[in-house]
Amino acid sequence: MASRQRILAVASVAVALVCALPARALANHTQESILMDDNHLIYDTPAHVEQTLQMLASLGVDRVKVSVVWGIIAPDTNSSHKPNFDATNPAAYPAGAWSRYDLIVRVAKALGLKVYFQLTPGVPQWATYLPQQGDSLGRAPRPSYFKDFVEAVGKRYSGGYVDPSGGAFEGLKLPISVPGIGTPTSSPLPRVSFWGVWNEPNYRSWLNPWYKRLSGGKTEYLQPSLYRGLVDAAWSALGATGHGGDTILIGELANSGLAPATFLEALYCVNGHNHRLSGNSAREYGCPTKPRDGDFLKNHPGLFHATGLAHHPYQYNIPPDRPYPVKTWFTIYNLGALERLENGILGSFGVHRSVPIYNTEWGYKTNPPNPYSQTTWTDQAEWLDEGDYMSWRDSYVRSVTQFLLYDSAPDYSQPAGSRHYWGTFQTGLIELNNKRKPAFYDYRVPIWLPSQHHGHRVTVWGQLRVAPNNTVQYAALEFKRKGTKKWKTLTELQTNNSEGYLLNHVSIPSAGAVKLAWLDSSNNKTYYSRTVSVS
Repeated sequence: MASRQRILAVASVAVALVCALPARALANHTQESILMDDNHLIYDTPAHVEQTLQMLASLGVDRVKVSVVWGIIAPDTNSSHKPNFDATNPAAYPAGAWSRYDLIVRVAKALGLKVYFQLTPGVPQWATYLPQQGDSLGRAPRPSYFKDFVEAVGKRYSGGYVDPSGGAFEGLKLPISVPGIGTPTSSPLPRVSFWGVWNEPNYRSWLNPWYKRLSGGKTEYLQPSLYRGLVDAAWSALGATGHGGDTILIGELANSGLAPATFLEALYCVNGHNHRLSGNSAREYGCPTKPRDGDFLKNHPGLFHATGLAHHPYQYNIPPDRPYPVKTWFTIYNLGALERLENGILGSFGVHRSVPIYNTEWGYKTNPPNPYSQTTWTDQAEWLDEGDYMSWRDSYVRSVTQFLLYDSAPDYSQPAGSRHYWGTFQTGLIELNNKRKPAFYDYRVPIWLPSQHHGHRVTVWGQLRVAPNNTVQYAALEFKRKGTKKWKTLTELQTNNSEGYLLNHVSIPSAGAVKLAWLDSSNNKTYYSRTVSVS
């Protein structure tokens, strides 16, 4: 590495260059890195959960997204009759019902990870009230029952709740000190202050029934009105338990299913021109047939005051900088259109605000192991970096969420080797056999060059994701001339934001390759980005 004087001199130039860019490019320097992998966090042994969280922390993940599955917490979940208990009281739930979540929040806090709870199905059978259509995974519950459940979750993870049983996890010995692990404790459970309401409510498997037949051959699409009730319930319950000022996301939309734009317009009871639906058009989406704006605003505050809109912008087998062939999809390429859509809808009600977009589930299925995917391991690593860069560049995108850490197993209920057999998600950074893909290593230090040509002013973007947040960090940009094997340091770069982002214009003398290198002084280990070829 160069001397500190040289580093500071180069860093001053780098900061000046960054500050000279348009304000839009700087607005996203706090974009969070989120990762979700329920199979290894809520459906595995406590010891493996702890190991997984340690790995996430070592990768530089800011926040871990976890599904709070109602059906695995509630009592008598397979009964059609609601048990006699106070569903708003966390202590009224079965012994150990909350243990997996208590473990996650305690270990995450000890590791410096933040937690994002997505309130999601499955639903206990006694909470459902409508006929099932298709998959039972996301049957619609009674909103009042959902409200009670969310209230229990909100109370338990308010930051002041002490488990009356002591909340011990007997026999679990961790290499880190975590209050409440291994022995009973009177310490309160950590607070959760980041929430998502449901999962993919516009997709038939996650919220059904999705339609019913009306007289005259008409069809009423139920998902928008059902979801409206769930948002109302969650908003009320979180507000009542001290979480009203938290980050609360609505949407969690899928690109498949009822088109996201159609779903959002129906959710707010407007048409494609943001005019109120009325009469038969309103009936089609369960909206008031004689709408009054004041009533709609008052009755559905969560729709207008939620922190942001969550979306899952998958674009399988296509890099982020290309439009998806299905025109109704919102991918990283056109997330701005989704933001404008939501802002326009709210503006039509007199609510003028810029609604942030949160990417809360995203990734690329790879081949191997999925023979039906066209995305190679190299593609995955490159496209994840490009998506990170494109999201960082746009001020309205507040997070990028990697789904998953480990590939999903195939669907063993389907014929081996068939497309349905591989219909699960091989989007992980690690294969099931624990082999790490290139994207695993690259996740720690992403890099992107918008133009991969040498010259006197080449833009280099990157992130020292693996480095500690909220500290000044230094990295080397290394260069290897084409036809040689020797790497040399071109320049030293400095972060100037809490999340370790870098943006610099550098001189690259000829064709060859570049990569970022960051030295972790705590263990004297150097972490590298992927290698980027420059013509």
